[in-house]
Amino acid sequence: MIHIVWLKCGFRVMLLGCLVALAMGGVAATETPQSEGTEAAEPDGAARRYLSVRQLPDRVTLATLDNGLTVIVQENHVAPVATVRCYVNNTGSAFEGQYLGAGVSHVLEHVVAGGSTTKRSEAEIEQIIDTFGGATNAFTSTYMTGYFINCPARHTMQAIELMADSMQHCAFDPDEFERELSVIRQELADGEVNRRRVQWNLLSQTMYLVHPIRHPVIGYLDVLNQTTNEMIIDFYRSRYVPNNMVFVVVGAVDTRAVLEQVAAQWAGTPRGNDTLVSLPQEPLQLSPREAIREMDGAGYDLVLAWPTVDLSHPDLYALDVAAYVLAQGESSRLAQRLKYEEPLVISVGAASYTPHFAPGLFAVFASAQRDTWEKASEQIVREVERLREELVTPEELDKAKKQKAAELVFGAQTVEQAADSLGRNFLATGDPLFDKHYVDAIQQVTAQQVQDVARRYLVPERFNRVIIAPPGGAPKAEARDDAGTEGETHLVRLENGLRVLVKPHTHLPMVNIQALTLGAALVDSPQTAGRAALVASMLDQGTDTMTAQQVAEFFDSIGGQMSMQAGRNTIYGSATVLSDDFEEALELFAQCFLQPAFPEDQFDRVQRLALAAIERRSDSPQAEAFELLYDNLPPESPYHLVQDGKFETVQKLTRADLHEYHQQYFVPQNMIVTVFGDVDVDQAIEAVQQHFGSLPSAEDFQPISFDRPNQIDGPIVQHKQTAKDTGMVIVAYPGSSILDAEDHAALTVLDAIMSGFRYPGGWLHNELRGAGLVYFVHAFQMTGPAPGYFTILAQTHPDQVDQVLERIEANVQRAREGQIGEEEFLTAKQRIIALNAQDNTTIGQQALQAALDELYGLGYDHEQTFDQRIESVTLDDVVRVANQFFGYSIVVTTSPRER
Repeated sequence: MIHIVWLKCGFRVMLLGCLVALAMGGVAATETPQSEGTEAAEPDGAARRYLSVRQLPDRVTLATLDNGLTVIVQENHVAPVATVRCYVNNTGSAFEGQYLGAGVSHVLEHVVAGGSTTKRSEAEIEQIIDTFGGATNAFTSTYMTGYFINCPARHTMQAIELMADSMQHCAFDPDEFERELSVIRQELADGEVNRRRVQWNLLSQTMYLVHPIRHPVIGYLDVLNQTTNEMIIDFYRSRYVPNNMVFVVVGAVDTRAVLEQVAAQWAGTPRGNDTLVSLPQEPLQLSPREAIREMDGAGYDLVLAWPTVDLSHPDLYALDVAAYVLAQGESSRLAQRLKYEEPLVISVGAASYTPHFAPGLFAVFASAQRDTWEKASEQIVREVERLREELVTPEELDKAKKQKAAELVFGAQTVEQAADSLGRNFLATGDPLFDKHYVDAIQQVTAQQVQDVARRYLVPERFNRVIIAPPGGAPKAEARDDAGTEGETHLVRLENGLRVLVKPHTHLPMVNIQALTLGAALVDSPQTAGRAALVASMLDQGTDTMTAQQVAEFFDSIGGQMSMQAGRNTIYGSATVLSDDFEEALELFAQCFLQPAFPEDQFDRVQRLALAAIERRSDSPQAEAFELLYDNLPPESPYHLVQDGKFETVQKLTRADLHEYHQQYFVPQNMIVTVFGDVDVDQAIEAVQQHFGSLPSAEDFQPISFDRPNQIDGPIVQHKQTAKDTGMVIVAYPGSSILDAEDHAALTVLDAIMSGFRYPGGWLHNELRGAGLVYFVHAFQMTGPAPGYFTILAQTHPDQVDQVLERIEANVQRAREGQIGEEEFLTAKQRIIALNAQDNTTIGQQALQAALDELYGLGYDHEQTFDQRIESVTLDDVVRVANQFFGYSIVVTTSPRER
């Protein structure tokens, strides 16, 4: 389960909810395969009828049943997938009335999501969803609760029936309630060591003194402990009524059939009493406020914020533009001032949050080091003052508007994104098309309006600052005076040996460009760890003809996104732009990737940031545990290296080291370029030839070997005592390479049986979380072209580390002994195939998968045989790999206790 405190409104970086809705009426609908599997019985009760059915743009239907249920459907036939969602309004931490502070909405979400109903047990529901390859989860925010089932499109009708059943007929099994309450207690405890969650809670309680939005979604432990099953039953009966819900279906569906199924499933449920929760008015802030908390870690996390307006206020548009001018993109004011001109922060961002039910806030977030945080805070305040004193430039204003327009396109790629935007948008505004109105209004904002809102709201007397400091680092409190259609993939090899993949996809007017080279941990050593990551960080920091700022200015000005990153096996760059900007963007992207200048001033800055980030690994209990694991893996294995390096290795790296790496591995024989999106294939190939074809061939280049040892000679057990009040457990077994297709497929099925596939589930999740022993537990294959490790990760209470380890080993032994039922084996395979089909649905994801498979020697179309590889796995194969690979293990644990 998820409890959310900072939500995106469609494509906006704000906390509300947005986007489009689809219509039916009298239009002929496209034929769509009906749902397979067991059909639900026709519900009892009088048939429901639609009072209103409206057709809207973008194939959206907005309808209202006579019991008050709002239904939104959007047809999207790009991929054979669908998502079914239900949003319950007037729930969440701000709307709990007499239960305020208990987090009762979140408790109810845990019980309802996948829990037993009067029709089916929890196990039966899980089996049905697993059988058709669905994925289900839920989340709670300050103002609503959301539930979803993602599924193959042919099972949409069954998913609708399951969702409707949960929304109307929860059984409230006492054992399930007690189990989930135990899980939430652990979740709450784990949240106390999560800096971001603590920071947001402190900000909410500092900014809001009266309004219930100040209370955490998960509640307070003392009040949570008083929650009873009867309380959540009462809350369910009063809030989970049709006229308080919005039901959303998006995907390759037939609108008419969806509307009929929804009406049928709510046939026996009448309208309930309307929910009216009286929310107190937050008084005007009259003087500055500050909140400080010390937490384990090395750095400082800051928020500087001012109260503003709610969603209905016309000033929200200028406030959003102000946030973008300040911190959107590497060419923004704060990025240039705090990261480039004088390196003061590790990261910085800004957002204008305008909820529909409370006054909003304008916030700047930053992470800095012990010796720079105070100056960083001062400079942020100075940049906010500039907004009050000076008009933003025409270039800055145009850039912010272009970025907003681009986000509308980029934020509508998957059915999940579209559905979430539809639901949140309707709840917040009553207008499913609010995002389009929002972007239109953004285009009308003037420089004078930006200055006006800065003068009106971003003033010293309403300044708030929240500081998360390392132990002993809290400053003394002091008063402050300042503040479509899809084509085939084409593989072309240029004369210099460079491979190029091009795939036309006209669903949206956008293009993704990627370039990848093999290397990273495959070629670095314990002495040069972090070198590849530093090379990647420098690729966009200037070329022979353009500075880092000019590069950032270009992509920000066209609303594009460019990033350069290092993985464990590759360095890769990616740029996503609107179609009209493709050729110009490709030219600059190629310059950055092939001709980086590695300028000295930028190298010094990037190296300092890298070292600061390394020091801050200790902030995260997960990062601490994984570094301990990597340190204990064989030195010859690429998994022994921490991808970003160690402090002592990164500190010694020089510009010459980066030049040497780039010269040796950025060669055509070791590289691939992809162009996926709204392009003409021949024109795209010609453009790549123009900008990458002149790269000289490296005839003496030796292909990188994937033959690396990963075995250990005996069991390894390591423990690290930390200051964090949480326990981490990692158990790793030497595993296979992705090139060992049969073993890798069998281990994938074993992983799904033991811990679920992509989503929590299986033996480990059901047993350990069901017993309240862990906040989370999951297994995964940490692998690639070189043999890796089958890894099990869990977070628990420090006193339960040993018990968690015992249970993990018991389940591993169960796998060795072959205690796997035929039904759970078949269900696991079906789940893997169905969920994998729901991955890689954006052009960027598809391009990266194809490029990696081609680089690794599997072939760019390797993913197309995924289903066949999984289907061919037998139960004997699963037991064989369990015994073959589950031998000696590396066990690492962290906690404040000694072991």
